[in-house]
Amino acid sequence: MYDNGTWTLVPYQLFMNLVGNRWVYKIKRRVDVSVERYKARMVAQGFIQQEGIDYSETFSLVIKPTIIWLVLTIAISNGWLIHQLDVHNAFLNCILQEEVYINQPLGFVHYDFPTHVCHFHKSFYGLKQAPRLGSMQLSDFLLSIGFQASKADTSLFILSYSGALFYLLVYI
Repeated sequence: MYDNGTWTLVPYQLFMNLVGNRWVYKIKRRVDVSVERYKARMVAQGFIQQEGIDYSETFSLVIKPTIIWLVLTIAISNGWLIHQLDVHNAFLNCILQEEVYINQPLGFVHYDFPTHVCHFHKSFYGLKQAPRLGSMQLSDFLLSIGFQASKADTSLFILSYSGALFYLLVYI
């Protein structure tokens, strides 16, 4: 994340509202319940964030069940192919609009700057504004390549191209 430009280390100042962080551990298992790999992910303690200081808005795309049923019914009735895609680390590439400062994660405190804090430039798991930023960035991209946003559900995007229809349901 440091190499990705997610944050830079800056000296702590009294005006900074520091958001905590913690490590979340998970064991990924195979079908036979043997261990496939161990995962660790650092997440921000977003419950510490203060509205108007650390974030201005929250929002996340959530698909209405009726829209899922409608799109699946249309696809099955027409014999269309259905594909599903999971975008890993989607939140980690969205540019933050607010100033967010987080303590250095345990185990990764910079030896030259142990009292510095992380000034985040990109979104991060656990931040209240992360889903909104992910939604905005994806929506802007989809609209720029010709998709139309549905008026019935903000998570549905439709593209008509050379006589073909593409329905894209997005949830974050």
